[in-house]
This record gives sequence, structure tokens and C-alpha cells, in this order.
Amino acid sequence: MNCFKSISIQEQTIQKSRFIGYTFIGETKQDILRVLQSIAKEHPHASHLAFAYQLKSEHGFEPYYSDAGEPSGTAGKPLLQLIDAHQIVSGGIGVIRYYGGINLGTGGLTRAYGGTGKLALTHSVIEPYIEYIKLKLTINYNNLDNYIHVIHSMNGSVLDKAFDDKVSLLIRLPDNALDKLKARFPMTEINHSL
Repeated sequence: MNCFKSISIQEQTIQKSRFIGYTFIGETKQDILRVLQSIAKEHPHASHLAFAYQLKSEHGFEPYYSDAGEPSGTAGKPLLQLIDAHQIVSGGIGVIRYYGGINLGTGGLTRAYGGTGKLALTHSVIEPYIEYIKLKLTINYNNLDNYIHVIHSMNGSVLDKAFDDKVSLLIRLPDNALDKLKARFPMTEINHSL
């Protein structure tokens, strides 16, 4: 599986209709909806915003697409086919259309949406998908710098810190780095995954 490391916005005009393709990143349905709402706000006079995305959940991979009022299967479906072909997860592709007055037919729409999505996708940086987990750690103050250094060296990040008798850290860590973290530090300080 792969994911977008960077996003892209690409535009083309086909028979007087303006098509703007976006790639976007999102780990949850709420993330995706926020991105789509933002794109829609940027283009309040657009005729359509077709999109497709794929998320990973505890049930496996969940693909979704919307033709956004275009004839069934002509807008979102070709975008989902691009996502499938490139094995994209935690992200998607959206295409804005400003109708130019010329009907493209179902084949023309499929080519226009798919071609614009492909244009945006080829200008994005794609990298292998890494599954992350969240952990809560409770550590002594004198270990804080060491933990943070090790977490960052494992491509993890500190999401939150709380200071009390001890320091509580909420971290995000690649799933395959958990055993390394456990080997490096006492299990008593690694509370649980979230």
C-alpha cells in the first residue's frame, strides 16, 4: 500500500469545461470531509466536486467515491480506479468541474475526470504506507529527553505532553517500531496503546 507524502493541484480545460484535480491526505472520514469542504469553499460556483478516497480501518480497506451529480460511474469511479491502481490509502483524489456549456457524454466525462485525477496524482509524491499506533507513556522527568530523541529516531512524534508527578506523553509511532521501543525502555513506562 502507498500514501501521499505531498499533495497536488492540477488544472486542465476540456471542451470549455474547466477541471481542477486535487490529491489529498486524511486518516479518518472526518479528515476527508474537512478537506472536501475546504475545496468546495474555494470553488463555490463550481458545477461538481467528484471524489474518491480509501481509508484503512480495523475492518480492512474502505474505498468510497461520489459522482457528485454526474452520470453514474463517470466521475468518482475513474478516480477510485486510480486509487486502486496506485494502492493509495489514507487519502484520495477530488476533481472540481466548472461546466463550459458543451456536453461531453459519458465516455468524455470518464476520460476528463480520470485524466484530471491522473494529472494531479502524477504530480504528487507517493511513498509506502506505514501504519501508526498511538501510545500513552508515563515516564520520569529525567528520562524525557532520551525518550523524545528515541521516538523521533524511530520516525515517531510526540502528540501531547502533561506534567505532574511524572511526565505523560501521547506519542504516534510506526507500528513496526513498538518492539524496538519496548526493548529500549522498561515496560512499566509504556502504559497502553490507544
